[in-house]
Parts: sequence; structure tokens; C-alpha cells
Amino acid sequence: MTWGEGPSTVISPPIISNIEMAWENEHYRRVFERMGKHIRVITFDKRGIGMSDPFDEPPNNEHRIMDFLAVMDAEGLERAHISGLSEGGAMAQLFAVAHRERVDRLVVSNTWSPSDCRDRLRELADGPLPTYAEFLARWNDVIEHWGQSDSPVVPWIMPSRQDDGSYRAWHARLERQTATQAGFRRQFESLVALDTRGIPQQLDTPTLITHTIGDQVLDVAHGRVLAELIAGSKYIEFEGNDHFYWISPNWREIVDSHLEFLTGSPTVSEVQRSFAAVLFTDLVDSTAVAGKVGDRIWAELLDQHDHLAERVVTEQGGKLIKSTGDGVLATFSGPSPAVRAAVAIRSGLSDLGLRMRAGIHAGEVEDRDGDISGFAVNLAARVEGAAPDGDVYVTSTVRDLLLGGSFDFEDAGSHDLKGIDGSWHLCRLV
Repeated sequence: MTWGEGPSTVISPPIISNIEMAWENEHYRRVFERMGKHIRVITFDKRGIGMSDPFDEPPNNEHRIMDFLAVMDAEGLERAHISGLSEGGAMAQLFAVAHRERVDRLVVSNTWSPSDCRDRLRELADGPLPTYAEFLARWNDVIEHWGQSDSPVVPWIMPSRQDDGSYRAWHARLERQTATQAGFRRQFESLVALDTRGIPQQLDTPTLITHTIGDQVLDVAHGRVLAELIAGSKYIEFEGNDHFYWISPNWREIVDSHLEFLTGSPTVSEVQRSFAAVLFTDLVDSTAVAGKVGDRIWAELLDQHDHLAERVVTEQGGKLIKSTGDGVLATFSGPSPAVRAAVAIRSGLSDLGLRMRAGIHAGEVEDRDGDISGFAVNLAARVEGAAPDGDVYVTSTVRDLLLGGSFDFEDAGSHDLKGIDGSWHLCRLV
């Protein structure tokens, strides 16, 4: 898959990937869109993963190198930047040594150091490292629960999202669309055999290494060892504990360091202010409902919730900004479609036996790389929090904008909203 404008960069993804499905999730999409503003991205699913064909025999180092060549040749690229995350970083190193004449710059993130550097790894680690047996046990647990609602992938690999039920339900589906359980086991076994001994020392390509300090899958010491082995490399550590950095709260900081290295110039965040009606929704008593129905059924309900919200927002001409775990944040060109969307989502959730509350405010918002911020966003969130179970609350601003229309409101009184100065007059949709 290819998108964006700028220097061509081939990105080797980690073991869990489906290049089409990834665009469905706002956490992945915002990173992809950010990249595409500065570079031309060429990425692919590894053989046996996602949209690629299954392999007849487990791929070895030579096969991994051939995959890079096939992708570059298909795009007509004589040279390109190469980037890789996790085992994708190991693949990128192998290719950069085997075909240095085709690589301009190299970026590797949260990847491993050679197997013969174990002693130095222990010396540079901030704490005790897991044994190889413990490491394999964690991955066997992943394989055992692969694609299920209780999959340990998110809590272990992306702990910043472990309390986000909606994301965990989506990611379980991504796992199933990545590979079958048996297929994933074969893929993992082939990657364990991916050997980079002697490879970093041969690299003479300008290289950036980044690593998350709290990475629970590959200790930050791996990045420190690589920085010692790759002559002239640039090394940056980032706060956080997510192995897949695009999920991290500081994802933009990490992505921008890559983009600046690849383009040779600082990135500039584009901030645009525009008028929008902001809608926040939230499921009522979600923790209690989840405990009552069980993890599997709750994950299925969250999936249905997400599909319903996305469909309704799209039908009303809005933009789904993100999932908030058991609710959504969306924007609309005006208050009418925002109110219609809230009513339709509430009705659809009622059919599923779920209740929600919603809050709407209209004003200027700041659009920054697919996310939004500003006072209007914060106020809409507080209005949603003030709404009783099952109700749609709007600010008096929204009510005034809809005067003469088809919606009826009743006075909900003045409210002191947390973090918002003054009292705010709110109205309840009848």
C-alpha cells in the first residue's frame, strides 16, 4: 500500500498487521496521515500475514530480504529510505547490509539487538531482564488466546490502551485478520530465528534508533546496545511503555523524530481552527454491564457499538474523531446533524440493550493531525458528563442555534462544570 508525498520510505511493520484494516482505527490512521504529509509511504504485510499469501515454508533471512526487493521493484524504486518497527527493524537492518546501494537512510524502532550481545544487554538494562524461557512463555500465552476477547496482546504490548474496551475489542479482530492461531504460531517461530548477529556492525547507512524506555516486550537496553554497535548512529529514547509506539500518548513526538531524520527538516504541526458541533457519547454503567454479561459478549457489544456509531456519524456527514473506550467523539458541520446522530446512536444502542448519555456544544475547534482540541471540545465533554443516564444535553449555544427547527428542548438549569469557569446553562433534548 502506498500513500503520501515526499521522500519514498519503505516501512516494514511488526508481526501483527493488516494494512487495510489498520486504516479503520483512529490511532493507526492519525499516524499514517501524519506520515503522508511529509513522506511517501510504501508498506506491506509480511508473507503469511494480513493481506499477503501464506508461506509454504517458514521464511528465513534471505526470504525477508527478497520481500523488500519485491516491494521496491514493484514500486519502481532504485533507492529509498527504510524503516522498521520491532522485528521489522531487524528485517530493515538485514536489507540495508545486503543492498546498501538501495538504501538512503534507515530508521529502526523498538527492535532487538543481536543474540550474541546478551551480556552487554544486561549491563545496559535498567532492571532484570526476562529469561528466554520467560519471553517464550509470554508469547505462548499470546498464541493460546490469539484473537479472543481476553487476548493479552494489548495489556502487554500496548498497555496504555489496556483499559480501553473498545480498542481491545477492535484489536482482537485485527489479530484474527492478521493470521489464524496456527498461522501466527508459524510466523512467530520464523521470526524467533531471525538472526542479526554481526549485522549492525556492518551498517554504514545513516541510521536513527528510537526506543521506548518502558517497552515491556523488548527492553530499552536493546536500543542502547544497537546504538553502540551501529557506527555514527543517532539514538533517542522516549517516555512510555508501549511497544507499538503509534498507540502512545506521545506518538507525535516519536513520529516527528523519524520524519525529521528522513526529510532533513523539522516538521511543523498544522493547526486549523474551524467551526464545528462537537458530540461526546458515553455508555451508561458500562463496567457493571461488562461484569454481568462477561468479557466475550461485552467485546461483541463494543464492536456493535463502534460500527453503529461510525455508520450514524457518516450518514449525518460528520467525522468520527476517536473512540473514548465506551463512547465516541465526533464533529459535524452544524448542530442539527450532531443532534440527529445522538438520537440515532441512542436508539440503536437501545436495541442492543445498552443506554448512553450524550453532550453537544458548538464552537471553534483546533484540528491537529486528525485530532481536535480547544475549549469547545472540553466543554462538550463536560456537558456529556453532566447529562443523566439516557439523556442528550446541549449547551444554550446549541439550543439557540436550533431555534425554529424541529428539535424541542427543556431547561436543565445552570451547572458548574469541572475545569470550566462560571456556570453554564444546559438544555435537555425532549
